[in-house]
Amino acid sequence: MAVLILLMMAATVLEKRLGTPAAFRWVYHNPAFIALWGVVAASGIAWLLARRVQRHFATLLLHLSFAVILAGALTTYLTGEKGRVHLRTGEPVATFETEDGRVRELPFSLTLERFSVEYYTGSQAAADYRSEVSVLPGTPLSISMNHIGKAAGYRFYQADYDEDLQGSTLSVTHDPWGIGITYTGYLLLLLSMFGFFFQKGSHFRTVLRQVIQASAFVLALVLPTGLRAQESRPEALPRPVADAFGDLYVYYNDRICPLETLARDYCLKAYGKARWHGYDAVQVVTGWLFYYDSWQGVPFKVKARDRGTAKEGEKEFIQRSVASGDALRLYPVADGDGTVAWFSADEPLPAHVYDDYDRWVFIRKVMDVVETAVRAEDWDEVVRIVGKIKAYQEKTAASVLPSPSKIRAERAYNRLSRPMVPFMASLTLGLVLFVLMGIGLSRGRRAPRQLLPVLAAVTALLWLYLTLALGLRWYVSGHAPFAGSYNVMMLMAWLTTVAMLLLYRRFPMVQPLGFILAGFTMLMASLSSANPQITHLMPVLQSPLLSLHVLSMMISYTLFGLVALNGGMGLAVRSSAATLMLREVSLVILYPAVFLLTFGTFLGAVWANISWGSYWAWDPKETWALITLLVYAAALHGGSLQAFRRPRFFHAYTLCAFLTVLVTYFGVNLLLGGLHAYA
Repeated sequence: MAVLILLMMAATVLEKRLGTPAAFRWVYHNPAFIALWGVVAASGIAWLLARRVQRHFATLLLHLSFAVILAGALTTYLTGEKGRVHLRTGEPVATFETEDGRVRELPFSLTLERFSVEYYTGSQAAADYRSEVSVLPGTPLSISMNHIGKAAGYRFYQADYDEDLQGSTLSVTHDPWGIGITYTGYLLLLLSMFGFFFQKGSHFRTVLRQVIQASAFVLALVLPTGLRAQESRPEALPRPVADAFGDLYVYYNDRICPLETLARDYCLKAYGKARWHGYDAVQVVTGWLFYYDSWQGVPFKVKARDRGTAKEGEKEFIQRSVASGDALRLYPVADGDGTVAWFSADEPLPAHVYDDYDRWVFIRKVMDVVETAVRAEDWDEVVRIVGKIKAYQEKTAASVLPSPSKIRAERAYNRLSRPMVPFMASLTLGLVLFVLMGIGLSRGRRAPRQLLPVLAAVTALLWLYLTLALGLRWYVSGHAPFAGSYNVMMLMAWLTTVAMLLLYRRFPMVQPLGFILAGFTMLMASLSSANPQITHLMPVLQSPLLSLHVLSMMISYTLFGLVALNGGMGLAVRSSAATLMLREVSLVILYPAVFLLTFGTFLGAVWANISWGSYWAWDPKETWALITLLVYAAALHGGSLQAFRRPRFFHAYTLCAFLTVLVTYFGVNLLLGGLHAYA
C-alpha cells in the first residue's frame, strides 16, 4: 500500500511535468500498477480471514467492499469504451470516435433535433445546455448537464456545442458491467460504514468510552484590541447619498445585483478591503465617479512583485471604467419579445431606443444631471434623481429584477462577509487556550468547569455570524455555498463551530483546537485572493450530489485539522497519561473523519459519472483524495501496524498526515492543476 501511495504521488507530479498521457502510460495504466492493486486486495483479504475478522461482520464487509470496487474498476478498464460523437441538426450519425482515435459503430443512429441554451432569469449566464436527440427508430432522448441519455447500454453526456447552436458534441460511454459492479461496491461500503459504528466491541466504541471518562485543560480569555490611524481623505459623497446609489440595480458579473455589490468587489480589488479609511465601498466608487482627480493620489494596494504588471493595471482599469461610466450598466432596455438587456450611458443602444427620444435622453444624460447636483452639493436633488433612475429600472425590468427581500439580504451579506475581526479574535483566543491547555495537561490540572459555558457562548456567537453569512449568500445566489475557495473555507469554519458546540462538554479540549481551526479557515477566506463574488453556478455544478460531496469532504478535512492540532499537543505535553488520552481523543475523531472522506470521495465519483461519464479519471485532486484516505486509514489499524499503538508516533504521524489534506485542497489548485483546480 505504501508503494501504491508513493506511485500515485509521483504520477501527479509526472502529469504536471510531462502531461496526462505520460502519467497514464507510466503509472495508472501500467500493468505493474494494476497488478499491485490486485496484490494488495488479495493479501488484505487473506489477512482479514487469518485474523478472523468475519466475527465482526461490518468490519469484514467494509474491507470486502473495497475489493468489489477494485473489481469494478478493473472490469471498466478491460471492457469499457469511451469517446465522443458530434451531431449537426437533422443529420443522422451511427458512429463515435474513441479516446484513442478509433471509430466505433453504434447499434443505432442518432439525430440532433434541437440544441438550446437555457439562461438564468435576467442574465446572459448559461444555466443549462440541452440536446434533444432522436434514436432511430424514433426514440427521443433529452440530454443535458447532470441528465444522462441512455440507449441500448450506451450512455450519452452533454460535452460541448457549436457556436451557431446547430450542433452538439456528446460524450459516449459503453460499460455494461463495470459500473454495476463498482456501484455495488459503493453500496456495500455505505452499509458497512453505518454498521461499523453500531458494531459491538469495535475499537471506535472502546476508545470512545475511554475518552468520555476523563479530559482536562486550563482556560483563559484574551480578546485583541486595535487602533486605527487617522489620515487625510479625498472627497466623497455623504453616506446617506451614497447609500441611495448603493440601492440602485446594476448588471454586473452576469447577474442583476445592488450597485453596492459592484462597489464592494471593486474596493476589495483596489485596496484589499471593503472599506477605505472610514469610507464604505459605495462612497469609494462614487468618489471615483464624481471626484476622480481627488482620488488619484490614493495608492492602490499592490504587492512589490506586482508593480508594473497586469495586476496593477487591473486596478487602474476598474477605477477608470467607473469614472467613465462604462462599468455602470444601470439602464435596462426591453426588446419586443420581453428580453431585457442592460447598458451603460455611453454604450450603443438598440435601434428602437432612438425612436423614443425621451428615453434616449434619459439614459444618455441623467448622470450628467446628477453630477451637476453633486457639484452644487444639493444632496436632496441628487437623491431625488437617483430615485428616478431606480424607478426607471423597476418599470422597465420588473420581470427580471430580484425580489426586494433578496436585495435586502444581499446588502446585509455585503456587510457580513469579510470575517476579519471574527478570525482575529478566534485565532488569538484559540492560540492562548492551546498553550494553556498544554501547560494544564502537563501538570495534571483540572479545568475550571464554570468557564466552559462562557466559551460555549463565544462559540455560539461565532456560529451565529457564520450561519448568517453563509445563509444570506445561499439565499442571494440561489445555490448552496459549496463551490469556490471562499465558500468552502467559511463552510469549514461553520462546521468547526458546530463540532465545538456538540462536543465541548464531553471533549473540552475541542474548544481551543476549534477556535484555531475556525480562525485559520476564516483567515483563508479573508485573503484578497479569495474574493467572494456571488456568481451563478456553472451548469455542471447544479447537482444535489455536489452539496453532499463537498459537505462530506469539508467535514472530514475539518476533523483532520482537529486531529493534527491534537497531535501537536500530544507531542508537546510531557505527561505520558495525557499523551495517551490525547491519542484516544484523536482516534474518536479520526474514525468519522476517514469514513466521511471515504463517503465524500466515492459520492464524488457517482456525481462525476452522472455529469461527464467517468466515475474515476485519475485527476490530481481525485488521486490526492485517495492518497489522503489511505494515509489516514493506516492510523486506524493499530492492531495490524503496531507502531500506531505508541502515542507519540501516532501523534507525529497524524501531524505529518495533514500535509496530504493541504496538498489535496491547496497544493492541487496551486501547483498540479487538473479538472478540479476550480474547487
